[in-house]
Amino acid sequence: MKSNLIKILVFLLFSVFIYSCFNSDETDKEKTDKTTKIEEVKTLEETDKTKDDLSISTIILIIIVTLILGPGTILFFYTFVPLGLWYEAWLSGVKVSWLLLIKMRWQKIPQDLILRTMIKAKNAGQELNARDLVGHYLAEVNIETVVNTLIRAQNASLDIPLNDLAAQFLAKVDVEKVIATLITAKNADLDITITQLASHYLADVDIEKVVDSLITSHNSGHDEMTLDDLKEHYLAGGDVIKTVAAYVAAKKAKLPDFEFDDIASIDLSGIDVTKAIKSAITPRVVETDGVTGFAKDGIQLTMKLKLTLRAYIPNIIGGAKEETVLARVNEALVTTIGQSDTHYDVLENPYELADKVEKLNHSEGTAFEILSVDVSDISVGKDIHSELKLERAHAEAEMAKADVIRAEEKVQKAMAAAFIDGNLSIQGYHKMMNTEADTKMRESLGKTVKKKDIDEHH
Repeated sequence: MKSNLIKILVFLLFSVFIYSCFNSDETDKEKTDKTTKIEEVKTLEETDKTKDDLSISTIILIIIVTLILGPGTILFFYTFVPLGLWYEAWLSGVKVSWLLLIKMRWQKIPQDLILRTMIKAKNAGQELNARDLVGHYLAEVNIETVVNTLIRAQNASLDIPLNDLAAQFLAKVDVEKVIATLITAKNADLDITITQLASHYLADVDIEKVVDSLITSHNSGHDEMTLDDLKEHYLAGGDVIKTVAAYVAAKKAKLPDFEFDDIASIDLSGIDVTKAIKSAITPRVVETDGVTGFAKDGIQLTMKLKLTLRAYIPNIIGGAKEETVLARVNEALVTTIGQSDTHYDVLENPYELADKVEKLNHSEGTAFEILSVDVSDISVGKDIHSELKLERAHAEAEMAKADVIRAEEKVQKAMAAAFIDGNLSIQGYHKMMNTEADTKMRESLGKTVKKKDIDEHH
């Protein structure tokens, strides 16, 4: 309603102004005609005297127009031009034309926002153009956020135009976060542009984590790592902070044969990259189970070895585990014992045997490398040669018994044949059995007496 009244008032003022100009022209014309007629009548003496009187109607019209235009002009400026704020801006060195302010009012653009934003920027040493701000506002840019960010960038000596920052805002980039991260990178002497960070942000990369990790790497002296490397690892689902920390630790420990991609692959495989690198930096000692072997002299030896293992980064993924290393070492230990001429050779210098085991490449294709092999325990077991001789004697005795049994069987068969043929009587058989019994008794008594004599002698 107020706006419509203002429009009507402006229209009336404009009409009065046109009418005043038109009426003034007619009055001047009538005056000229009248003066001409009078000049024709009057004498030549009155020709030099002119009279410029205003008609009563003209004076009245001027008074009316003045009375209308005065309050109207004041109301117009009060409505369309924030004079107090404009004057404040003028004192701050910000120049904005009244015509632009009137235009902003018609477009329903908050004049105070534009002017105060320009005043703030001016006080911060940043020259802004009012028309540019109006254009960005109409494009739905949050000019307060953008200008505050621009001032922060300028204070950090970053040369970023307002239009570039507004364009990033319209692209849905968190300009505050990007500029804050860019300032952090600049303070760390990293050569990163706002375009790079904005593109990473739009790719759903946590730019703060990525830049912090890159700073960690560069501050540790590893300039070979790039922002794109970390971006790819982050987008692949990796933990850039833990991965970079592990990479730096591995480089500091001077571990061999690895690059950042190796560390990143460990992280992406689901293995705790921190523990994996720690196992590569800090070797650990494991002990084998007791392994039994036989030297060439037939003596049994049981040995245990202590292995110092260190994780081998390139083979952590897909490499054989610790059990495979231990199995290979045990197999090599049995073979090395078997190659010894006597068990005394092993007992005299067990570490020579350990050195032989160590020189064999047991860690190939595994996730570890063997740093050292030491003997932790050794014991002597059976004499396999003596046991074999004893077992051979037992076997020969059993064979002799078998021969006796077979002979007795033949005697029994012969006696049976004699009974059948009538060559042996019952009386004769009993006599033979008694004789055999007497013989066994004498043998038994002889053994007893002999044993008694031996005991008495002792």
